[in-house]
Amino acid sequence: MGCLRSRFGSRALLLAVILGISASGELARAADSASGPRVIAGAGTTRSGLFTASAAGAEFEFPSGARIRVAPGATVRLSPTSQALGLAPGSLTTTWSFALHEGRADIEMPRTGKSAVLVGFGKLNTFVTKGHVVCLARGNEFSVANVEGEVRTFLSEHWQTVPLGSVATLSRDNPSATAKPGLPFPKLSAGSRLFFAPEAELSLSGFHWAAVNGAARYELRVRRTSDGKVLDQRSVGTPEFEGGLRPVAPGSYGLSLRSIDARGLEGTWSPEAELRVIGVVLPAGGYSDEHAIFIVPGQHVRFTHTSGLEMTYVGTGHYSPAAQTATLYRAVTTEVAFRLPGSSELATARLEPRDIYADVRVTPKRAVWPRDPVTIDIQLKSKTGVRVPSFLRAVPRVTLGLEPLDVTFERDGNLLHAVIPPSKKPGPWVLRVDVADQFGVPLGRDFLEVAAQAPATPAPLPKAPRPANVARGAVASSQ
Repeated sequence: MGCLRSRFGSRALLLAVILGISASGELARAADSASGPRVIAGAGTTRSGLFTASAAGAEFEFPSGARIRVAPGATVRLSPTSQALGLAPGSLTTTWSFALHEGRADIEMPRTGKSAVLVGFGKLNTFVTKGHVVCLARGNEFSVANVEGEVRTFLSEHWQTVPLGSVATLSRDNPSATAKPGLPFPKLSAGSRLFFAPEAELSLSGFHWAAVNGAARYELRVRRTSDGKVLDQRSVGTPEFEGGLRPVAPGSYGLSLRSIDARGLEGTWSPEAELRVIGVVLPAGGYSDEHAIFIVPGQHVRFTHTSGLEMTYVGTGHYSPAAQTATLYRAVTTEVAFRLPGSSELATARLEPRDIYADVRVTPKRAVWPRDPVTIDIQLKSKTGVRVPSFLRAVPRVTLGLEPLDVTFERDGNLLHAVIPPSKKPGPWVLRVDVADQFGVPLGRDFLEVAAQAPATPAPLPKAPRPANVARGAVASSQ
């Protein structure tokens, strides 16, 4: 940035600019003007041209696209018109001005175009031409922090560039407002950089870093690598973040940290640490919890966003470019680990055989038709006693001999109950119940042989008694 070019001297021109701010009149009139700054968020009150932001703060936008975020309670006076100043070789730069009387103001410059914002505070004047710069006025102390921008100060005929990450403070201890380095950024400690997302999204957590001397707070920022969009930004008072960030979909992200001093001035962001969220696509009937992924032996789990990673089946000691699928080895618990090439930090997924089965009971075991109705009871259970996932449904198929039966089951949670009336067809019969889940994975079965009731044996006819006279006659004859 070059010196000011004008038919006036630089001090004279700056004095004219500041006088223009002081004589700007009521800010309300400027805000209503299409050619001046306008309020785009928040609110405040104006008295004698001095604007004080409400408890929610306020945000102004200049016609150049520059924006000023005025912190709650901060007081500013904005000029309703711009100045054409020679801040750099070539054409003049359209410059909008405001005076900061008390509190904090964040200046955000547009990404395109040639413009500047001049901030006045007593004898110190600040020119912002790029990025994000913070100005802070507290009593007789004024600070300019170059967060992510380009800024110069002008004091007593002396120009000074404020480097990125530095703070220039005009105070009794620093009457020349010499720029000094701000707080260094925190350094992320060793920890997980790879995550599994068996669901559609995952909330990232578990970050730690070394404390920075002089830091009152810290900020975390997560950006999507593909387009640089900031997805979440949090402020914490300790050098750790165990709570979950805003859930993100599988993909690649960058995590940055920065320190904040007791005045609320932010340091520069740390270089981004790559975070990779690996997507997990489960096969039909598969499910997961915080401990493992459960699949049926023979099924495959598909992983996404593994490009550039290495993978191993834990225990083999061999890494290779990450495959997209994995399965149970010999139908037993299998661990699959991913890592960035050369890194010792692993993200491990444990694959477990799905142990959900159907306890099928067909009773009574000595059923006889047409005497006994047959009862079918089905309950989903886990061999290890874990809770049965609520999404699983038992789908029974009932056949009598080779013919399917249309059976209505009463359902209570994962319990099913039905009663089969005796068949009118000739027996004996074989009643079979096969149970699968809604994805067709077999869960259990049972069958029952039903005997036919034997025909009733006719009762013997009673013998007729002999007549008494016949018996006596027979005796007389024998005499």
